[in-house]
Amino acid sequence: MRPKESIDVTNEEDDTPTSGCGVSSSSGPLRPEPQTASMTTGLYPSSHETIYETSARLLFMAVILLEEAWSELFLLNAIQWCMPLDVSASPLFNINEHAKNGHSASDVRILADTLIRFKSVHVDPAEFACLKAIVLFRAETRGLKDPSQIENLQDQAQVMLWQHCRTQLPGQVARFGRLLLMLPLLRIVPAIRIEAVFFQKTIGNTPMEKVLCDMYKN
Repeated sequence: MRPKESIDVTNEEDDTPTSGCGVSSSSGPLRPEPQTASMTTGLYPSSHETIYETSARLLFMAVILLEEAWSELFLLNAIQWCMPLDVSASPLFNINEHAKNGHSASDVRILADTLIRFKSVHVDPAEFACLKAIVLFRAETRGLKDPSQIENLQDQAQVMLWQHCRTQLPGQVARFGRLLLMLPLLRIVPAIRIEAVFFQKTIGNTPMEKVLCDMYKN
């Protein structure tokens, strides 16, 4: 059900968000610290805001964030589920498989190397969940009405990742920093080329942002 009133979630009065998604949580050994009021104040309805308005506001915020981070979230999910497989046996990262369709072999090779890097670190499900939250919650994302709220969420995800590394793998003192330094690998291949490699046969020349927007509208 959609609210009857439009909810302003951007800095521009007439701007409409273009995409939307949430982020999954992990059921691993991760134990988040209790949230402070400053981290949660903006996420819950005030006394004069209805549940429908709150739901719409949160969804619109997710739409804006996903538009910026969809390609990195896709790659993290692809890497996570391809982990048990040999790179050469995975159609997602097999150069010959994509070369038949005219896709850039160099892009696929870079993605395959990224998979190998993540595989060598043995990223666990709890760490993947934190990394996904870190790439999603970016305060610098254009159009956010309250960037500080998003920054707090990203900070919380980083703290949870650090606590997990410290408690579950105390012998790997550099693991937290190593995981964060691997995130830029997800941006070496631009999002527009990720579209071409993995989605052109299904969405054609339609920009991913429009696909996400249409999914939200439907």
